[in-house]
Amino acid sequence: MESQAALTTLVMPPLAPLLGLLLALVLWLLPSSTVFAKLSLPLAILSVATLWISATPTFSYWLGKQVGQAPPQAEAVPQAVVVLGAGRYRDEKSGNERLSATSLERLMWAVDKGPGQLPVLVSGGRVYAGERDSEAQLMAAVMKERLQRPVTWQENCSRTTAENAVNSAAILHDSGVESIVLVTHWWHMPRAARVFARAGLQVQPLAVGAPGELLPRAQSGLLSWLPTASAMLRTQVYWRELLGQWWYYWRPLPPEHKC
Repeated sequence: MESQAALTTLVMPPLAPLLGLLLALVLWLLPSSTVFAKLSLPLAILSVATLWISATPTFSYWLGKQVGQAPPQAEAVPQAVVVLGAGRYRDEKSGNERLSATSLERLMWAVDKGPGQLPVLVSGGRVYAGERDSEAQLMAAVMKERLQRPVTWQENCSRTTAENAVNSAAILHDSGVESIVLVTHWWHMPRAARVFARAGLQVQPLAVGAPGELLPRAQSGLLSWLPTASAMLRTQVYWRELLGQWWYYWRPLPPEHKC
């Protein structure tokens, strides 16, 4: 899993254009008579332009629209709500593990917007070595203690969205559940809904947020072409999601992952 994350980071901004700048510097240091040395300036210009554009609200807005939409929702009456985890972090002072803001937002959305009468499954395992609790365990604790919503099932072993789908489907099918309300962020929903459908579940998407929130009003006009940290962060999220969609299109579903 760590190797996949490293490979994804290599082909995304800001690392990819920064590596381009480093390569341009290496080429510039070669004897000026060589063909490679003459490529240093064009490569440097391309890398700087890529880095600048990737950090603009206009580009992140455009890239977010390429993520697409979830497939049409199933007509079957949903029998359960599935909430997907989105990471956690460790408090360096106390050593306690806490859910990321993205994970918390999904839980709150499920409680506020989802059908309150349906049982809930939370899905997320331990992605990296050294993690004490699974994401599902952390999510279930927050649901029970802070949001006063019981969790019926915990899927504790998945490390990817595909494993979320396969493992959750196995648990739900054993309980006779065939149709679900799926809760995740709008930019993650197209890939998640498709892979859950491939796993044999009928899906009604309940997306957190909406594509209309892509471009803040304060970043319009000329300001939309000026780089910002928030735009770069959104570009990374959307670019990673597009890579994930392409990868899932060509890859078969994984087997059920056991802890």
